[in-house]
Formats: sequence, structure tokens, C-alpha cells
Amino acid sequence: MRPIEKKKPGDIVRYTDSNDQEVEHIIQENYPDYGDAKFPLASNIGQYCSYCEGYEKIHSLEVEHMAAKAKGGSRTAWNNFLLCCKICNTVKGVEVINDDFHWPHLNNTFYSFVYDETGRVKVNDSIPALSQVRAQKLLDLTGLHRYPGDANGPTPKDFRWKYRYEAWKLATDWKLKFLDRLITEDDIISRVKDKGQWSIWFTVFKGIDSVRARLISDFPGTCASCFDANNHYEPIERNPDSPDPI
Repeated sequence: MRPIEKKKPGDIVRYTDSNDQEVEHIIQENYPDYGDAKFPLASNIGQYCSYCEGYEKIHSLEVEHMAAKAKGGSRTAWNNFLLCCKICNTVKGVEVINDDFHWPHLNNTFYSFVYDETGRVKVNDSIPALSQVRAQKLLDLTGLHRYPGDANGPTPKDFRWKYRYEAWKLATDWKLKFLDRLITEDDIISRVKDKGQWSIWFTVFKGIDSVRARLISDFPGTCASCFDANNHYEPIERNPDSPDPI
């Protein structure tokens, strides 16, 4: 799960609206109509679901309330917003949320989870025990680990595992083509921008520093400080002085 840096109230974002007009927008502490935060969020962190990382057309993205409105979460506060696809938002539901979860704008969530070639995602068992507990709570909340044949498999409309599986196959193929100089970094970045699944591509391209650097720099809001540029852009602790350093 791509770790992101959200802008703060008072920061400026720029985007092009539906009338093809350039807009300079100052982030507000509150948005009385929370839908008005969609363009600023997309400008800040890209048109991707904050959880499953799928690319979404702007009209399909939902302004996601981390603490659900139905359970007392603020309807209007910028600090309660992320972007979400319909499936992740539906699965997440209205569970009561507290600080005992990992979040992509507060933790290094690429470090929190491990992705594999089957399309599965699981908690990274190399991180501290408290971090594992909190990462698991986010995984349970979003249902990203749902997989065919498991006791709690995906719903009929939930193909998130399949999108990861397909992305892994493609990324593996494109890695070989890149090493054979049949495609360029620009080709790879363009593909990921169009389809998403950032963590799959970042995982598959381990050891190819130039591509990993572009996956960080070319995707808006990616938290660069979550990766060690001197060690092949491997993930590092985001909160090293915290009981949960991830």
C-alpha cells in the first residue's frame, strides 16, 4: 500500500477542472460539502484508491471518511479524508476507528504489507509485533486479503485480488523486457499511472533503482522519506521514535 503525504490546511494544490480551467486551491480545514475535497485530494495523492491502489476516473473516486460518518467521524474535516474506490469503501463499512490502525498517510504502509505473485497481500511478519497488529487491523478493515477459496473470500463484485495477480504477471514480463532494453522507464511509469497497483510494480522491480526512484517521484504524494535511496529504495521506518515505528 503506497505511503502518502497529505497536504495540510493552508497548503496549495493545483488541478484542471472539468471546464479545462487551471485551479489553484488552498486546502481547507473543513469542506461543508465533502465532495468538494475530491479534486484537491486527487491533485495531492493521485487518482488512486488509497487502499487497493487501483486507478479510478475522477467521477468514480469516493471521498473516504477514515472514521465513518455513521459512527461519529467528521463529515467535513480534511484530516478525516482519503480517496477510495467503491469496493474498498463498501467493504470498509462503518466500523468504529481509533488510532490502533495503520494508515497510508501516517505509516509506511508499503512496509506494513507483503504482496506476492498469486495476488495475495498479507501483513509483513518482519515488522514489530505492535506494528503487525495495527497493520492487520487495516487489512481486516479493507478486506484486501480476501482471496478465492479462503473462508472469507471476495464478494461477487470484488476482483481486487485478480487485479493484483494480473499486475504481477505484467510487471514480471515488463521487467524482463526492460532488462532486455525493449521498453523504457517511461513506458513502465505510463502503464502504472494508467492502471495503478503501485505496490505490485514497486515489489517486482526490486533491485532496479532507476525504476523504483521514478515510481516514487512520478506519483503525486508518495512519501519519499519512507524509502532508503542508499539501499535500493527499500522501505524504512516512518515513525522511528514511536512504539509503533512503522
